[in-house]
Amino acid sequence: MVKRLLKTGFEKDTSIDLINSTVFLNTDEDMYATLDISIFDLYSGNIELIKNGACPTFVKSKTGVQMIKCSSLPAGIVDNIDVTIHDIDMQEGDIIVMCSDGIIESYEECEQKEEWVKNILEDLYTDNPQKIADIILKEAIDNSYGIAKDDMTIIVGKIKKI
Repeated sequence: MVKRLLKTGFEKDTSIDLINSTVFLNTDEDMYATLDISIFDLYSGNIELIKNGACPTFVKSKTGVQMIKCSSLPAGIVDNIDVTIHDIDMQEGDIIVMCSDGIIESYEECEQKEEWVKNILEDLYTDNPQKIADIILKEAIDNSYGIAKDDMTIIVGKIKKI
């Protein structure tokens, strides 16, 4: 829905407000939607992360791993939403990791559930996006005693000049 609204010319804020209103007004049940949107500017190397009730996004660079969080509630819970927008200048070789709550929450023993993903990224020696996704997914499944208890989605991208 976000993609269609943006393609038709709606501004980001308007698109997100429309989605929130749609979810909020069209249900009698407790229903909500998290928004985790990344907009890459392929010319400047800038990434805009729009987060609303979503899991952290991780950016691994030469200087370390940055965890980008949001504190806002998902769309559909309240009438007016407070969207968190982060603007990050990416460099060649930087890696971005986005994942679902099934990945983050798989490590039940950890109080700060997202820390285990950050620790893995800090210790990795590979910069291959597929290998990074495979390593995190394998660890998340291991955390869940070999059974995926929830959706376990991971998106890993690497910035590369062509």
